[in-house]
Amino acid sequence: MKEGKPVRITRVTVAAVCTAAAVALAGCGSDTPDDQHVHEGSDDHQVIEPLSPQQIDADDTAITAMQMILSWQPAIDESKADALIRATPYLGGDLLAVAESGSRAEVRSDADWQQWAAAKDAVTAVCAHSDTTPAAPAGMRTVVIDVICTQTVLHAGGRSTRLTPQLWRTTTVRTDDGWRLTDYRFQQ
Repeated sequence: MKEGKPVRITRVTVAAVCTAAAVALAGCGSDTPDDQHVHEGSDDHQVIEPLSPQQIDADDTAITAMQMILSWQPAIDESKADALIRATPYLGGDLLAVAESGSRAEVRSDADWQQWAAAKDAVTAVCAHSDTTPAAPAGMRTVVIDVICTQTVLHAGGRSTRLTPQLWRTTTVRTDDGWRLTDYRFQQ
């Protein structure tokens, strides 16, 4: 460039420089492939405590108890009875007596239990109130509540398999110490 002559910058030159800068900056975002996600956060794992049985209503008692009863760790649990034992704070009546007895003979094992145990899979359940719940008059001490529960098999390799949702009919009873699940029956 010769001295004394002004440099003429055209719109095309500005657009080309801006485009080049944008392309260069876009490439600086990450060096991880698209199929990998970088998780930011803490390794400080917090245990989420279930709701206190003394502070929840009949619906939440049925939902919380059934989620616990239908969540299993076949590689660790001897049988599904271990899940029933974990739900003990939410149980009452004969169901509580069965859980406290530690009897595993009364709990039928799942057909896939051995396969899940060998693979070190876990099974979690999420339950919700069902519209099929019969209406109960206000002030009842015994309430029938239908819950829809969906179990998911969490495979050790990181995949998950959602199982078919199931309808369960539960019975909860109000005690001096809160609501307790006293019975549950598979509906469909």
